[in-house]
Amino acid sequence: MNWLHYLIEANLYLVVFYLAYSVLLAKDTHYQLNRVFLLLSSAVAFVLPLIQLNFLKPTAYVYEATATYMQATASSPPLWQAVLFDAYLAGVLVLATGFAIKLIRLKRLKKSGTIINSKDHHLVHLKGSNTAFSFFNYLFIGDDTGNESLIIRHELVHIRQKHSADVLFMELLKIINWFNPVVYLLQRSIRTQHEYLADEQTALATHNTVAYASFLLNNAYGLSGPAITHSFFNQNLLKKRIIMLDQKRSGSLARLKYLVAVPLCAALLAESTLGFSKSYGFIGIGQQKTAIVSTTDTAKKFKIVPDGHKGSNKKGKKGTMVIKRDTVVTMRPTQAPTPPKNPAGKSTALHGTPTPPLAKNAKVKVTDVILTPPPPPPLPAKKTSGKKKVIITDVILTPPPPPPLPSKKADTKPVQKADIRIDEPVKTTAKPTSEIRIDEPVVTSDKKISPDIRIDNPAPVKKP
Repeated sequence: MNWLHYLIEANLYLVVFYLAYSVLLAKDTHYQLNRVFLLLSSAVAFVLPLIQLNFLKPTAYVYEATATYMQATASSPPLWQAVLFDAYLAGVLVLATGFAIKLIRLKRLKKSGTIINSKDHHLVHLKGSNTAFSFFNYLFIGDDTGNESLIIRHELVHIRQKHSADVLFMELLKIINWFNPVVYLLQRSIRTQHEYLADEQTALATHNTVAYASFLLNNAYGLSGPAITHSFFNQNLLKKRIIMLDQKRSGSLARLKYLVAVPLCAALLAESTLGFSKSYGFIGIGQQKTAIVSTTDTAKKFKIVPDGHKGSNKKGKKGTMVIKRDTVVTMRPTQAPTPPKNPAGKSTALHGTPTPPLAKNAKVKVTDVILTPPPPPPLPAKKTSGKKKVIITDVILTPPPPPPLPSKKADTKPVQKADIRIDEPVKTTAKPTSEIRIDEPVVTSDKKISPDIRIDNPAPVKKP
């Protein structure tokens, strides 16, 4: 929708310039300066949106980070945008067709008349007509008009000052901005200034302003020419033309009012830079301020707030950095980014389009800020009373030990099993026992079986 934003901004500036003309300059008799102001303001209104004053922009934060590539999917524009664009094109097509038809009729009218070539113009006589008009170097005049020499003198002013070029420019401006009613008022004002200039020059040549005004009044009912030409018989402007012939001329100090265009352009240029978020500002003036921010410092000391978030338009507290939508951020990659690859082996960013390498100090426009919550802190370890839980992550199976060697058979009989309690072993430094002999136990009916153990030559035991 950049085209729509550009047209809206340019037409707003066009309205401002025309209001300044209507209030300050419309009643002055400096017709040539009025003509220049209207033409230049119409052109400047469409140039100002393309210029940006970089030194007025807010500080751009430079992040020293590694650039990453993300797969994105293109979304189709909303339905209302397509309908709006079609309606705009329909209006342009209708007005362009009407303008082409006017040119074709004018060309046919030229072929139907008798042409007399002169040094600086071509005089075309129309039989059985009382009209008079001019278009560039062609002057059309009917055989039934009176005082032909005075009319030709008037129309030659239009030809020599190239007034038809102004009319053609305004026609093209009307085709492009057909939806703006101020364009039609602007076109009428520029035609009015043309007639004032031609009447002023003709009245000075005749040295009789009253006689020339009477001639205009007596020939008020002549036929008008095509809309894209300068017609001598223009009933809509007749009253204004007669009034301006008798108007007192504006003094030299009145020319100072045209200097209002300088601060007006400066104010509109500042508004274009600060008031509109756009991507069509191709002409930059000055240098934008930048500030280098480390990614680690940003994570620790700053808080990023997206545009539209509650409190994003307020002044941030200490330690808070507010980044609004469409803020220009310069990325300085610390290493060459590795974009994803498609099966063909080419780096892609959007739908298989080759991704250009990210150069140093490449400017990236931040359109959306995604806030990711920090990772949750680790859970505190629970205190245990002397016992520790062990988590087994790997189990290593070791082969069983080899079976013991067979020992010599003892002369004793097998012993019946009994309850044996083994206490905690005590570490000793004694030598191994020499011999253990176990006699046959005595079995009773009321007591448990207990073996009679006799140890010969016991080793000394060290107390723990």
